[in-house]
Amino acid sequence: MKQNRIVLTGGPGTGKTSIVNALKTKGHFCFEEISREIIQEEMEKGSDVLPWDNLDAFSERVISGRLKQYESAPEGISFYDRSIVDSIAYLHLDELPVNTDWHQLALSHQYNKVVFITPPWKEIYETDNERKESFNKLIDLHEILWHTYEEYGYRLVEVPRMTIEERVNFIENQLNF
Repeated sequence: MKQNRIVLTGGPGTGKTSIVNALKTKGHFCFEEISREIIQEEMEKGSDVLPWDNLDAFSERVISGRLKQYESAPEGISFYDRSIVDSIAYLHLDELPVNTDWHQLALSHQYNKVVFITPPWKEIYETDNERKESFNKLIDLHEILWHTYEEYGYRLVEVPRMTIEERVNFIENQLNF
């Protein structure tokens, strides 16, 4: 059995982590988002390796972590809370150049061609210490994520705004589980 890497993308505060947690409770193998963990670590150290202070250095850490996740996928289906492509989309959002090596990583480390994207949802969006984007920036990010994934050859399926259980069922039905 080969690996089947399924990506769940979308802006912050759109329900991705809740969906991943629900997928885990149903027995699916999932890789969690690593950005929040990195932000917490760097804030504790008093470092500037944060998306709002030093996006390049922060992206380097995130891409490195996502690469490790990719390489440690077991056989069968694995769900990912974001992928290498997300890091590139964030650089596009801030109109920063994409490191050639990162572009090559995104090309050489392919996921399932169907990517699930959670849309901006004002009713559930909240900011906190690690999530500082305004809702308007979230809307911009959604569009950039969509276009960036398409540029890398993926087909996006928007996850409807429903309960977590219904969102998980939607994803499973799309994958013919």
